[in-house]
Amino acid sequence: MKINGKKVSGANETYIIIPRAMGEDIVFKAKAVSDMVPFETMCPPPEPPKKMLPGGKTVPNLNDKAYLMSVSAHSAKRLAWMVLTSLQATEGLEWETVDLSDHTTWNNFQSELTNDGFSNVEINRIVGECIIVNSLNEDKIEEARTRFLLTVQEQPEE
Repeated sequence: MKINGKKVSGANETYIIIPRAMGEDIVFKAKAVSDMVPFETMCPPPEPPKKMLPGGKTVPNLNDKAYLMSVSAHSAKRLAWMVLTSLQATEGLEWETVDLSDHTTWNNFQSELTNDGFSNVEINRIVGECIIVNSLNEDKIEEARTRFLLTVQEQPEE
């Protein structure tokens, strides 16, 4: 795709900088995830159990406690996968207890970060920045709108 002759390509990226003493700052790079199919293939959403209504009709039981717990666990895996996939843009990043091909290890990233000395606030910042790079919010849209309007105003009238 092109807009005004310019090729549109590349996902949104950001740097996550965690300050450390003596200039040994830790820098992660996060890139927006453009394809959720790998996650959906490895972790399909849970199916609700069926319940029978009077008259013999069966419908999904969306209030089943086990189903609700599995939906919550699926959401946590989805977030962990998105964070891990976003952080793959960080050159040289290696996990000791996380294997992206094994969904049972994805949630290990938080305990691994904790064990490596990251505080809860730092971990939340890493996760938060990964969420931000994968989303739009009103502040980002307003910033882009302002930049666009400035370029329109700067163009000479024909």
